[in-house]
Amino acid sequence: EGVPSINFQFSMGPISKKLLTENRTLNGLKYKSDVFIKKLKKYSISSVFYAVLNRIFNLVTPSYANCYGGGNSDVFCVIGEGSKRFYTEMGINPLKIHITGNAIYEEIYKNAELITKVKEPLKSEYKFLNKKPILFTFLHLAANKNLSMNLLKSKMTSIAYEAVSKDGKTFPLLKPMSEIAGKLAPQIAANFLQKQHGGPGLLIGGTSNIKPLNISIIGAGIVGYNAAIISNGMGANVTVFDIDKEKLLNIENCNKKIKTQFSSQENLEKHLPSSQIIINGVYIPGSQTPKVINKSIQKLIKKNTLIIDVAIDQGGGVENLNPTSHDKPIIKLNDFYGYAVPNMPGIVPKTASQSLNEATHKYIELIANHGIESCLINNKEIYNAVNTYKGKLTSKPISESLNLNYNSLDKIIS
Repeated sequence: EGVPSINFQFSMGPISKKLLTENRTLNGLKYKSDVFIKKLKKYSISSVFYAVLNRIFNLVTPSYANCYGGGNSDVFCVIGEGSKRFYTEMGINPLKIHITGNAIYEEIYKNAELITKVKEPLKSEYKFLNKKPILFTFLHLAANKNLSMNLLKSKMTSIAYEAVSKDGKTFPLLKPMSEIAGKLAPQIAANFLQKQHGGPGLLIGGTSNIKPLNISIIGAGIVGYNAAIISNGMGANVTVFDIDKEKLLNIENCNKKIKTQFSSQENLEKHLPSSQIIINGVYIPGSQTPKVINKSIQKLIKKNTLIIDVAIDQGGGVENLNPTSHDKPIIKLNDFYGYAVPNMPGIVPKTASQSLNEATHKYIELIANHGIESCLINNKEIYNAVNTYKGKLTSKPISESLNLNYNSLDKIIS
């Protein structure tokens, strides 16, 4: 009674049957879950942990499940109890199986050939990392030296969702999550401003006789663009900053009401003090986010300003603002408030899961059906996304951010 339980959704292949039977997890046996399992439940569907055994996979939607491994696959999918309704709505009926957390994750890492999930491995998973499986997920290693070192030590091959790209400019797996985060930022700000949520009781769009609020958005990429469009739709006075003039021109052409400025220390110091809401969406592919909102700017901004740091996954762009959580998303820091929740799309799990599945499934199918070696030769997008390979760090931006040795993937596999 009161013990957290976990649901499994799977197609029973020979390895799955053996694994589950050996762990005595059929027949409704219940065991106490570990911290990682509890965290899975806490973050609901956006922390779904998928594992491919013998190149087997199961995504949220049934239509994708048969794509992997040519249908001759063992399929494992771990979900939190709170996600059961979502799965049922999607046409999947999770089978209730109560498991021992540590035992099952150890077995998954031991037997899997491909593991794909939404977020990077938690610290509780580090001891299970090994060179057999391929890890395919959002990694953000430039802001996580501890995980980077553990991946290198284990000789695990890791591929980052956020780095999948043909040209280093467009990122098809990062794009949907960036769109969601950008659209969420002004929505989160609006909720914070409401009195019942502890805010000052302000309406972003004002009224016919009350001026709207000023929202400054740093970065005119996918996050910034979407944040600007939604903020403008709420009636705010919106200013977007970037060093890329083409991106600024794109926003100007989209909506003439949105003002743009070149992003410089001088311009930020000039305009940010008049803003009630600041959204940071700066993203430098593979690298740690620069502290664009530094101490000198923080001294100038208006008291009780809310800063939403969408870039926190890459280390964050607000000096001294550390990651917050969905349980306590906003903290007071000096004279301003800061929101710095990693994986912002986790608060809209249905939209986020469906969107991410649509983007990732073809790449997972390629790896599952053809193997990593073939993909490295024949698929430039996957090749560019490899962060660690056989104990070597293969991302130059990450190596520069963490001051670690860089190894050319081309030289390693040639």
